[in-house]
Amino acid sequence: MTLRALSWRQPYADMMLMGKIETRTWPTNYRGWVLICSSKKSYLLDQVVNISGTNHLLRIFEAMETHNRFTQKEGHAIGIGRLIDSRPMTKEDENDCYVNYFPGLYCHVYSDVKPLPYPFAWRGSQGWRTVDLKTKELIAQMLWTNS
Repeated sequence: MTLRALSWRQPYADMMLMGKIETRTWPTNYRGWVLICSSKKSYLLDQVVNISGTNHLLRIFEAMETHNRFTQKEGHAIGIGRLIDSRPMTKEDENDCYVNYFPGLYCHVYSDVKPLPYPFAWRGSQGWRTVDLKTKELIAQMLWTNS
């Protein structure tokens, strides 16, 4: 099984575990399992306001409180999900993306998203990374023993 890794800055990494549709400035042809990782550096509050807008920022805080996700691990693999679609964003996607519509954004739609029961340190980089066999085995063991 192919497993790729992608990093998000917080709070968006944790939001992926809550069903957020990801927005990127690029489309992808990749479909399959993705290791959801948090970058070592989070966005500052004013950067989140710039990306999401004030209304969506408040919704992010509400979602994080509801799901008790204020821990915001940085520099860790925190979840896994299956990327099932990549398409241009529409105005109607704003609520599910937690960002204001902007032409040129793409929705990366995930299903079967699960938090890892034991997040582990991950050194990410921009763009896609292929996950090695040892890490895939660790993830499978985590998910198998906790299901």
